[in-house]
Amino acid sequence: ASAASAASAASAASAVHMVAPAVVEQQHLTAAMLKPALQQNRSFLDWQGALPALGGHRGMGANVLRNGNLAPAWRENTIRSFQAAAASGATFVEFDVQVTADGVPVIWHDNLVEYGDPARPTQCAVADLTAAEFQALGSLSASGKCQQLAVVRRFRRAAPAGAGGLDGTDVPAAARQRWCCEADDGFPTLEQLFSSLPPQLAFNIEVKMATPDELAVTPESEIQRMVGPILEVVGRYGGDRQVVFSCFDPDVCRALRAAQQQHSVMFLSTGGRDWHADPRRMSIAAAIDEACHHALSGVVVDSGALRMWPEAAERARSSGLKLLTYGLENDSIEWVLCQQRMGVTGVIVDDMQGLMAVLGRAGREGGGFEQHSAMQQVLAAMPGMSGARNARVVSAVV
Repeated sequence: ASAASAASAASAASAVHMVAPAVVEQQHLTAAMLKPALQQNRSFLDWQGALPALGGHRGMGANVLRNGNLAPAWRENTIRSFQAAAASGATFVEFDVQVTADGVPVIWHDNLVEYGDPARPTQCAVADLTAAEFQALGSLSASGKCQQLAVVRRFRRAAPAGAGGLDGTDVPAAARQRWCCEADDGFPTLEQLFSSLPPQLAFNIEVKMATPDELAVTPESEIQRMVGPILEVVGRYGGDRQVVFSCFDPDVCRALRAAQQQHSVMFLSTGGRDWHADPRRMSIAAAIDEACHHALSGVVVDSGALRMWPEAAERARSSGLKLLTYGLENDSIEWVLCQQRMGVTGVIVDDMQGLMAVLGRAGREGGGFEQHSAMQQVLAAMPGMSGARNARVVSAVV
């Protein structure tokens, strides 16, 4: 790694201690809980523990408006946020990769980059920026704050911490605002992530296709423009790190599987909660069929869609597929435990701090995980899951 990368890693590590002492304080409790599964399984897709494998969504969570403030404290999809997720006990981190005009894979979620005046921002696609131009928009001053030319966003309003996103308040805010977080950081490239994050932290790389929902089939040229540079970086810098690819575009998943066999590929699906012209994206059943057709490792589905069709967990298992979930519903410890019983391999969560706080209290009380008083209440309140035939008892000892 270059001197700049080493400095970035050192800065990120120190940021964890500076900004998130509570997270680091709970790290030994979480590590003790998850250690048996880490020793038994090489891949987090083969996880067998008290909980599903915990993945940090864009690090410590996607930035949202919660109680009028941006949360979490870390800017999403940055090295500092990924470092904090690793320190908090995440087995893997999920992040979005797009490719710039000069062929450099960078970490960015939204279809557009918006910057300048929040009332009249300049908008452009990552594909229209060079890597240097893209990273300049995320540059920081010496004090670690945003430069004058900063990105802006219309943030979503999320449920209060601990509500698990289950009350339907995840709606866009009315106006854009400057995107400045308490723990800010620059915009990294995929190569910088490999050189700056601990090698035991697994990567769930979402290939982010910024194509319109009305486009049923992505042109092959665009698929290759994205897949080629990403696979090149992973092949050059991935080493022994666990890497799992995912994408909402089934043809991208097909291309990823055809181009390499070393890393698992999973089909992402909203389960029909978001409309798309491609019928393969409009249900969990269609996602399972598509994953089987292209010999993918599994599916990653919207957690809320799984709540509406819990039988999907058994269908995925009987089809030989691994199952991961994402969504604000995963911030509910009740639902995470329920998914473990259903056979879900891993959950991608946003409120990593809140989830770890509950697990930390269980660890400090000692005894079996199910004997923790809060867990007793959670388990007693769990709804019946008639379709979850693969019911496994949560029995690990913290």
